[in-house]
Amino acid sequence: MSKLPPFLPACNPNARDFPMAWKESYFRENWNEERGGYVCPDCNQAFAGPKDFRQLEGDRLIPRSQGGQTVWDNLILRCKPCKVAKRKKT
Repeated sequence: MSKLPPFLPACNPNARDFPMAWKESYFRENWNEERGGYVCPDCNQAFAGPKDFRQLEGDRLIPRSQGGQTVWDNLILRCKPCKVAKRKKT
């Protein structure tokens, strides 16, 4: 498990939501230069800029229902429709 980047605030691993600073950092760190934005891992749509960023939500790779915590290594961003679709599957 990798450590939280030093410039980000700590978060309670049992928190329901990921901190906004984490989501912003993840968005920047996973920017796809070729596509010109962050690419949703489910629908492959690119998101760029503040308006598009608001369409993304922090999600867990391992769901809370399966013991997934609010930790850096369990964070992923999905667009709202994909997050809803994933929630319906689990």
